[in-house]
Order: sequence, then C-alpha cells, then structure tokens
Amino acid sequence: MKHLFKAIFAFILFFASFYGEAQTKEITILSVNDIHAAVDRFPQFEAVVDSVRAVHPDLLLFSAGDNRTGNPVNDKYSVVSYPIVALMNRAGFNLSAVGNHDFDSTPAGFREVINNSNFRYICANMYAPDTMRMHIEPYKIFECDGVRIAVLGLLQLGSNGLPDSHPKNLKNIRFRSPFEVAQEYSWLRDCCDVFIVLSHDGYEEDLELARNFPVADVILGGHSHSKVEGTMSNGVLVTQAEKQLRYVTELTLKVADGKVIEKTSHLINVKDNPRKNEDVQTMVNKFNDNKELKRVLAQAKKSFSNKEELGSMMADAICVETGADIALQNLGGVRLDSLSAGPITLGDVYRLDPFGNEIVMFNMTGDEVKQMILATCKADYSGPGYISGIKYTITFGEDKKDLKGVDVWMADGSPIDEKRIYKVVMNSYIASVSDFKKKDEGQNLFRTCSDAIIDYLTKQSVVDYSGVRRITIKRIK
Repeated sequence: MKHLFKAIFAFILFFASFYGEAQTKEITILSVNDIHAAVDRFPQFEAVVDSVRAVHPDLLLFSAGDNRTGNPVNDKYSVVSYPIVALMNRAGFNLSAVGNHDFDSTPAGFREVINNSNFRYICANMYAPDTMRMHIEPYKIFECDGVRIAVLGLLQLGSNGLPDSHPKNLKNIRFRSPFEVAQEYSWLRDCCDVFIVLSHDGYEEDLELARNFPVADVILGGHSHSKVEGTMSNGVLVTQAEKQLRYVTELTLKVADGKVIEKTSHLINVKDNPRKNEDVQTMVNKFNDNKELKRVLAQAKKSFSNKEELGSMMADAICVETGADIALQNLGGVRLDSLSAGPITLGDVYRLDPFGNEIVMFNMTGDEVKQMILATCKADYSGPGYISGIKYTITFGEDKKDLKGVDVWMADGSPIDEKRIYKVVMNSYIASVSDFKKKDEGQNLFRTCSDAIIDYLTKQSVVDYSGVRRITIKRIK
C-alpha cells in the first residue's frame, strides 16, 4: 500500500508538471517603425516575415508609425501612399500606430490611407471629430492561442502640444499628453494577459513612460530612429528597430496563468538579408518604374558627405530663387544624410525634401534674425538649422535644449547689423512652429521649397558643396 501511494503521488507530480508546461504559451510579434516609404527593402523584409511566420503561424506584425514620407515613388503616387499600403497589406500587417508624418498627406489623405489598409491604426491621445471619419481607435485587443493581448497606441507631442507635422495638417484635431493618457488605460492590464504599448514617442520618452507606467509589459517604440535590441526599465521591456526597415524587432513572450513570465527581444538584420521575396520584388519594380523621377537636374561635382552640405545647398536654393538676403533650412527637414557625386535627379530632390512646405518671407532686423536662429533651433529637436547669406556660432549648455546664445556674421565675415532690415526666407513648417518676437508676420510666397531647389539646380548645372561649414557649435557647462 505504501508503494502504491508513492506511485500515485509521483503520477500527480508528473501530471501537474506536464499540465503546467502545457499552460505556458509562447507569443511571437514582429515590429518595425519609421518605415518612411522604404519600398525597396520590402522584398528582403517580407522574406524575413515569411520565414518567421512559417515557424509561428499566429505571428503578429506591427508598425510603430511613420509609414510614409521620404520616398517620392510612394509620396508622389497618384493614389495617396498606395505603394506602401499595398506592400504592408501584402506583408500581412496587423496594426499600426499613428506617426507624426502620417499626417503629411493632410487628414483627407490619411483617411484614404486608413481606408485602403487591411489593418487598423491606433492612437489613444489623438481626438479627431467624427466628421473626419478617421476610424482611429485608442487600442486593439488580439487573441492568439487563448492569450489576450492589449495594444495601446501613443503619439509624441512637441512643445507646442502638437505632433511634429505642419500645423495646417492638424486643424480640428485635439491631442493630449501621451503620459497622462496612458494612465487612463491602465485598466487594460486587468482584462488581458499581455499589455503592449505601440509608441511613436521616441526612445528617451519611452524609457520615461516605462518608469511611470509599469503595468505595461512591453513598449514597442518609434520616432527617434533608435536601434535598441531591448532595454529593461522598471520591469518594462523597451525596444525600437531604427528606421526604413533596416531592422525588425522580434519579440517573444511566454505567458502562463494570465501573466507574462518571460519576455525577450532582438533585432533581425533586414538590410543585409540576401533572400528576397520575388513576388514582392515584382511589385516594387513596377512602383519604381517612374521616368520623371529619374530626370537629371544637375551634376554634383563631389559627394555631399553630410547634412550641413545638403542643408546649405537647400538654403542657398530658396535664398537665390526668392532674392532674399538670408535663408534658413531646419535640420529636421533635411531627409538625406548624404548624396553621391554625379547626377542629381528629381527623385533625389523629393527624397531630400519630401514635405511640400511652402516658402515664407519675413522682413527682420538683425536682432530678430538672432532670435529666429535660437527659436528655430528650439522648435526643431534635431538641432540648429542650416543657413545661406550668414554664418553663426551657437552656444549650448548641458544639452541641446539649453540654449545660451548666438553670434551672427554676414557671409563676408562682418557682424550682422542688428538694426538693419533683412529679407529672410524659410519653410512654412519651421515658421509655424517657432516662437519668437517679430514685427513682420511673414508672407507666404506660395512656392514650395522643393520647386525652388529644382529650379536652382537646373540653373546651376554643376554644384559643389564639399567642405561647406557655416555653423559652429559651442558647449559650456
């Protein structure tokens, strides 16, 4: 009898162990962010997705926002953003957060994108009136193998309380702090086994959210283009996959008894993946078959090796084409890091400046020019802007938000006259979001910056901006 009880007890232990293992579920999620219409990388990307999905049929595929803007093949397409939407539909995306650049096609264009997508968009801190028919939800709940997964969408806001998009594209849409709104959805923790935040807020902001919102299991991030394999903050796993489908985050969650008991993430290299999905490559080839975008405007004598060289050329273009004395190009509006020597095409210009912002002209005193440089730097989190007609030294304290002052000289090296009136041009976005005192409210020239760059290059024929340096950055403690 004693041996019988031992046998029964051993069987119970074995059964309990087996049952416990059977109740542990594994969930796999792939996440990308800031695709920025990188259609050429989709054949490699979908090859990765196909291989992961073959092993994990219940795979979920997410985007953390900014699916468009950056490639004229997509951004200039006759149907708003059709190439990127068609490719995302083909890849089987399940969900996308709203990114600041998703508004670049105006609310009407974004609505068309949403309607053409086979997946939903989520954003909890955005409030569009029903008349816009945006059909954006605050969160989405999925069920995979009996596991309930809540995904909450959050969007970054700048110092003006708006996402980093032209204010004219955000009219009648209300936004609230993502940090405050997140707290209002903590109840999702109680009704789901897994709680994920799909955030287009930036890596540093995601770390701050994790510190104040530990009810989340994972934050899948975007906006700052950060390369993050996976960082634990206050028990929350924070990840981000850089930009333009160079990488994809693979997230693995193990769930037992309604709780995440293990969470890991790593980046899969897409850009160097030798495998391609040939069907997707055929789609991409058709989208790229645009002769007009390949039209040559000018020749670059030497390579543009950095953003200052490119930004200086952009500033020169709007300065020369408008007859202004001074021009400013915000750093965040320079969307290429470099440009090779040789032909500069129409497509290159639209990749460099994809926003379609118009030129605004101001009459400013030299003192107002100084204030303008500081204000535009503060408004553009990327850093100080590039210029034409002047040079300047800008001084920071401990970080780029701590502006100490600026010294400005004319192109010939003479100090700027603080009382003289100068004609100053800049794009309508940075003019709208920069806050500084000026007597002249400005005049819209109803000419896009990209059109001015195209005309400038066509007239120049050959350009050489190698080694151009017009700004100096100083830091003091």
